Amino acid sequence: MLTNGTFRLRSLRGGLFLLFLLARTSYGACSSCQIRSVAVSPDGKLVAIDVKDGSASFIYEVSVDTGVATRLTNAQTGEETSPAFSPDGRRVAYTYWPGQGARPRIVIVNLDGSNLRQWSPAGVADLSPVFSPNDKTIVFSRSEFPVSDSPIAQPHAHAWRFYASDLDGTNIRELTSESFYIASPASVSPDSKSMVVVTETLETNQHIAIYSLIDPGPPTRTFQPHIPHEADHKNPILAYPNYMPDGSILFMAATNGKHGLDYDVYRLDPQSGSLETLTNGNGYATDLKVSADGRTAAFLKWRKNRLGDLIGNQVYLLDLQSRRLRALETTGLP
Repeated sequence: MLTNGTFRLRSLRGGLFLLFLLARTSYGACSSCQIRSVAVSPDGKLVAIDVKDGSASFIYEVSVDTGVATRLTNAQTGEETSPAFSPDGRRVAYTYWPGQGARPRIVIVNLDGSNLRQWSPAGVADLSPVFSPNDKTIVFSRSEFPVSDSPIAQPHAHAWRFYASDLDGTNIRELTSESFYIASPASVSPDSKSMVVVTETLETNQHIAIYSLIDPGPPTRTFQPHIPHEADHKNPILAYPNYMPDGSILFMAATNGKHGLDYDVYRLDPQSGSLETLTNGNGYATDLKVSADGRTAAFLKWRKNRLGDLIGNQVYLLDLQSRRLRALETTGLP
């Protein structure tokens, strides 16, 4: 949890449910706002970002070709965050916090901003929704602990679980049997039968875990991949797992770089356990997301001042075939 210009190393270890940082400027985007999360459309032609400016944050759609950003909704207050595209690319699900003591809730809206549907508020905080590829289910996380300042930020008292629901918010069922200290957003497998997350409990170190959406319970498989020059061999720093169309898993992990930790992108083959390195020397980077066609990845790359403080970020796009990495120059933000 962020307090008084500082951040807790524990929260940053996996970049998990860390939905905003203390940066006040996004270069290549806007002068006074900060980009907090990113999603990629199924065909890789659009990204959705949530942009915080002052006390509010709203979701924008950005063309990958032109960099032009357009507001998704016409909300005037509150915080919209954690966007996710539907399998057909026509809808976006996100978390909305109205403020004034209300809890975060999940919203689904058409890409043109029409047919906005809010789930009924509950006595818990519902966060980070993702669609299943068969477009029948929403998978999301839930915190049952009180939140002091912002339900969008991870509270100091950690108790995270994962749930699934039909698209209309009915038939809610718990997918995990543990209560996690920290946990990443979920990614659903191409066959819509499993999800992958990075989790950590008070008793276990961080690992990549696969859970069944058909038969809820303990993880069906876990992985703790070790990468060259990893920041911590005993407890590797892992984050943001994403299923690829072939069943492999893209994720971020931290290494000891020239100027601090580098969060780079890796591919894990769950069958063979083999690892592939896709980027090198990213510096501090967060919020890795992959398009459903498996061709494009996006993440936020942060820059620092001379004191090492995070002062800005920008969306970067990674072509997963050529491994070409480029910054997305964005216009149209506040």
